[in-house]
Amino acid sequence: MFGRLGAPKGLRSRLDVLPGEKLVAWGSGLPASGTDVTYVAATNRAIYLESLGERIPWDFVSKAQWDEPMLAVVALDDAGQPSRLVSVRLDQANGVPAAVHAQVVQSVIASERLDLGDGAGAVAVARRSMDSDSIWWSVVFDSGLDPADPALRMRADAALGALRDSLGV
Repeated sequence: MFGRLGAPKGLRSRLDVLPGEKLVAWGSGLPASGTDVTYVAATNRAIYLESLGERIPWDFVSKAQWDEPMLAVVALDDAGQPSRLVSVRLDQANGVPAAVHAQVVQSVIASERLDLGDGAGAVAVARRSMDSDSIWWSVVFDSGLDPADPALRMRADAALGALRDSLGV
């Protein structure tokens, strides 16, 4: 498979790709600081970012944007909140942007806007974990809202409960 995609020999071990994951696309570029080539690989379960020594499962990617030659990925934390923006320059994209888009879309089961009253809102997203095939929900609050506010959390939990009941998920 790696030969057919033209991936550099040893890329799988260089990125510590987990056993059983299939390479979908790969790309390379130079990091902002340094002169060594860095690699990005999209597998059927995650994106690997060599420059960060990181693997981000598809269900933990909140958003990805391709503005050639920059790929920006917003990763979720364990609580389902956007936690960091990762940007990589891909001088050789080799289908990575399209693969990232397809894999993230495939991990999303449902996405609905929640009305929390008083003009407040959030987006609830059901995601399928590619690693365990389980389903989990994230609730991302509108900008300016405090996700730690107990009253806001209570309204979001109630709205999410009603949504889950209506969807059967």
